[in-house]
This record gives sequence, structure tokens and C-alpha cells, in this order.
Amino acid sequence: MILDNTKKFKGVGYVCFIDVLGFSNDILKNWKRETSNPLDKILSVKKRIPGFTHNGNDDDSNSTILANYTCRVNTISDSFTICFGFKDDMGLWDLAFGLDVILKNLLYVWSTFIRNGYTIRGAIDYGDIYWDENELIGPALINAYRFESEVARTSRVVVSSNLNKKLKDLFNTQRSTIVDSLRGKFRKDIDGYIIVDPKILYTSEAEQKSLVDCLKKMRDDAPIGIVREKYNPLISMLDDNTKEVLNAEDVGNY
Repeated sequence: MILDNTKKFKGVGYVCFIDVLGFSNDILKNWKRETSNPLDKILSVKKRIPGFTHNGNDDDSNSTILANYTCRVNTISDSFTICFGFKDDMGLWDLAFGLDVILKNLLYVWSTFIRNGYTIRGAIDYGDIYWDENELIGPALINAYRFESEVARTSRVVVSSNLNKKLKDLFNTQRSTIVDSLRGKFRKDIDGYIIVDPKILYTSEAEQKSLVDCLKKMRDDAPIGIVREKYNPLISMLDDNTKEVLNAEDVGNY
């Protein structure tokens, strides 16, 4: 299995588009602040984004698998794109592995920003994408951006229509450790959209409480009204210990 951060790629893959909420206002208000200024905070997060790695253990096969994957993380101001491309013909296992890599990087970005006083809104698409050292272009980027800006609305990461169909293929036809793990990382939201379950942001009660406390502070510091209300759905999901189960009939419906 070969992973690399290829400088040029054209093919199919995943694109996760992330917008850091509240960062633009912080830049306008606190650009010249000497300590804990927004520029230093976002640059620190960008420098520490984890690389794409794999431990080489394929639990569903005893054979040696040699596959080519290509990855890319791009940042512009308060927006992030995390991409995972497939160079060769891929099967359902490859699709599951690539999505797991996207989610691991998303988890890091999201939880780190919450601890630094921001949260995010985003979307993930599956489709055609091109990138080189300077450009990132393609239908998957456009779709991910559209779902982020038009559908997500609050602090959540939405699954696009294209990815929703892929999830149906994965969850209904493929059984493996990685696919079963992926199923637990998504949930159906109250409006019918499939979203990344924010419960993946923590692994202990202490982490859960820390994230909820950070978000409540952000909410309480926000202007009264619609801006403040945007924090409540995420806080409610993180504060609720009920285990959400994504059923087969929940995916592939939009």
C-alpha cells in the first residue's frame, strides 16, 4: 500500500471542505492583539495537521495489497480542504479506507479549533477532482462547498448526495472491521441529512466535558440571536450520551 502527498492529481476521490466559523470576525477585531491572536492560532493548527499514514495491517486479507493513494491538504485563510484521491481502480475496501483517512484528519482539525475558541462547518463529497501545486479544481470541490454553504447551516459536517450513495454501497454490501467502524462515525440528523457524528471528537468523559465547555463559552460570548443559536445543535449532540445507530435504510435517500 502506497500513500503519498502527490503534487499533481486528476481522478476520483473524496473532498472535505471546512469553514472555520467566527474566524473572520476575530481577524477583523483582534488582528493586532499581541497574545493569542487569531493569526497565530490558525497557523499553529495548520502546521500540526497530521499526515496521511497507514499501519500496513489489512485485517480482511492475508495477502499483500499494493495500492496507490494520493492525498492533499490545502488551506486558504479560514477554509480547509482535505482530499483523498484514488490512482487505480478501487474496490469498496479502498473507499472505506480513504473515507476513514478523511475523517481522522477532520477530527483533528475540528477538535483543535474548538479548543482554540472556534468551531467549523463542512461537507464531504465523492467525485472528480484535480489538483497541482497551485490549483484545486473539480466537481467534488464545488459540491462540497455547496453543501457546506447551503445545507450545513450550523456547526456540522454534512454528507453530500454523491457520498450518501457510496455509503449505501459500503454499508449494505461490505462487511469488515473498517466498514463497521465507519458506520459508527455517521448519524442521521433531524432534517434527514447524514452527518459526521460529532461524538468521534472525544474518547473520554473528560474530553467530552472539555469540548462542551468550550462550545458553551463560544455560544455565551456570541451576540444574542441567530449566531448564538447556531452552537446549540452541536452542544446538544455532544452532551447527549445516547448512542445513535445508522441503519441501512437511513443512507442513500437524497
